[in-house]
Amino acid sequence: MIEILQFALLGLGAGTIYAALGTGVVLTYQAAGVINISLGAMGMYIGYTYAFLHNEDLLVLPIGTIATPDLPVWAAMLVCLAVAALLGLVAYALVFRPLRSASGLLKLVAAVGITMVLQSLVVLRFPTTSASVPPILANDPVRFGGLTVSWDRFLLAAVVIVVAALLWVLTRFTRTGLAMRAVAEDERAATLLGHSPGRLSALAWMGSSVLAGLLGILAGPITGLDPVTNSLFIVPALAVAIVGRLRSFGITVAAGIALGMVQSVVLKLQGDYSWLPQTGLREVLPFLVIVVTLAVSGGSLPSRGTEEDPRLPPVPRGGASPVTVGTTLLAGVALVLTLDGPYRTALTTTVVSVLVCLSIVVVTGMLGQISLAQMTFAGAAGFVLSNLTTRAHLGFPLAPLVAVALAVLLGVAVAVPALRIRGVTLGVVTLGLAVAVSEFVFKNPGWTGGMGGSRVPELRLFGAGLGNGGDIGFALFALFVVTACAVGVIWLRRTRLGGQMLMVRANERAAAAAGINIAGVKLTGFGIAAGLAGTAGVLLGYQQESLAFQNFDVFVSLTYVAVVYLAGISRVSGAVIAGLMAPGGLVYYALDRWLELGKYNAIVSAIGLLLALVATPGGVAGELDRQLRWLLGRLRRPTVPEPSGKQGAVLGEETEHAVSRTT
Repeated sequence: MIEILQFALLGLGAGTIYAALGTGVVLTYQAAGVINISLGAMGMYIGYTYAFLHNEDLLVLPIGTIATPDLPVWAAMLVCLAVAALLGLVAYALVFRPLRSASGLLKLVAAVGITMVLQSLVVLRFPTTSASVPPILANDPVRFGGLTVSWDRFLLAAVVIVVAALLWVLTRFTRTGLAMRAVAEDERAATLLGHSPGRLSALAWMGSSVLAGLLGILAGPITGLDPVTNSLFIVPALAVAIVGRLRSFGITVAAGIALGMVQSVVLKLQGDYSWLPQTGLREVLPFLVIVVTLAVSGGSLPSRGTEEDPRLPPVPRGGASPVTVGTTLLAGVALVLTLDGPYRTALTTTVVSVLVCLSIVVVTGMLGQISLAQMTFAGAAGFVLSNLTTRAHLGFPLAPLVAVALAVLLGVAVAVPALRIRGVTLGVVTLGLAVAVSEFVFKNPGWTGGMGGSRVPELRLFGAGLGNGGDIGFALFALFVVTACAVGVIWLRRTRLGGQMLMVRANERAAAAAGINIAGVKLTGFGIAAGLAGTAGVLLGYQQESLAFQNFDVFVSLTYVAVVYLAGISRVSGAVIAGLMAPGGLVYYALDRWLELGKYNAIVSAIGLLLALVATPGGVAGELDRQLRWLLGRLRRPTVPEPSGKQGAVLGEETEHAVSRTT
């Protein structure tokens, strides 16, 4: 029992991290209506900033570096927290203020873009990603009742509790805090009373960024610094914020501390009982907390007043014509036969990426359900394919069919929560699922090969090997498979099921009143989308001939959602454009080679994503379609001959009289 208590107290460190980030999530949601999943990355970035300011006497800014004298600890902290406040203000002013009336999904994608920018800045601006944060809080061991725990765990928990208490006082007893609560309850009414939602949102962004930065500085010695690991702290933070219903700072802090302590106890039990899974069990707990909380509380997050979530971009009628599909296919074949080497490999990556993007078009663009776990379905199919081909020795087409069928079943299982929840709430659930499966399944060496990866034998048709992604045979095979899937999605839009999916997307209550089986449509839509993603995972396995868990990381899923929303989430053409722009795709690779972006590729892509989200919230495909329609309209418009001779003189005289009468 003493050892259980020992490990529980050791979990105070992680628990206070979850509590602090969860508090920031609540603050941003209440005042700005954004589930800010970039807070983990913000804390990570400020942690790096403080480490180099303290260790190297260098203030590393996003642009430029300032040499500083040897600052005392309190001064260095104030400087870094000022940087955090400035970054929060810039993120709100340049990105989220223009998107204030945008859909919840668009704001979520923008938060993904902020995360990508911060991660890229760390890689670019800091000499090493293994910086260490010097301890600030006293870490002397404390012994009582046979237990030994570092003092910094208690001090960190005390800091977070005090901050949460101050925020509670702020929101209950100050004019600014009461205005934030008023905006949360009814934004329109609060505006009529003279409150500025924009100013309050800016303050919330600055406050949550400072809170995340303070956490990154104080907790850095406990957690260490890593661009990916620290950014993923936001998932358990979302879980505890949901426990607090995105309203209560006190419940959020208590849930965060409790979750960290339980995770630490689970770590102890894993060491004591060998039959327990040794990988990812702790990371599954936040997902279970999210699901259980939503199931108990009714399956929805509290809305911000009377603000209605704007609709997703419209789905075009009819879809692409056979001529367009045929022309695109011929262009793809020509590129396969023309390109060689790494360019053909990049083209194959584009083709496979189009399939992932098509799955997002179906589940979000047509069905209206936010899923951030499409690469999880792809990974499930890919690793099952590897095991079926290498261990069970099944060949084509049986092994791919079984793998895709398993992905479909997983998609239907994920759709069960979607029967009660929707919108950004479902996005939070699928994000937790993606992290849980990645840590619990994909990183399990017994199931997926671990760091060594899983081998996938060469695809063979009628006894002939098609090679991998750089070979003509496999590139053509992937192109025809993806084209068939794209035609299927176009056909789906014209079917009765497709119409029902669009009705569910538009208004579930109206669709149910019209006699549509909402549960059946959602389950079917998720199954189709998961099948498309699973097919992409199968093709990716054959393309690379080896799969690793990094291929299906949660940030890969987030990147695909961001890119397809940018390209046009409600159009098949948007999926094609997104495939070209996806990491490793043809346009991505060509720009890297031509412009020699190299290490700047990631941050250029992230900033380009944010700029495009603000400039074209409907997607690149929609903007191209609008411009094309305008151009065709101009070309088809009949020309009116200029009047000449006596007729022209008469018209001119009548116009002059009309103007004089008007004036």
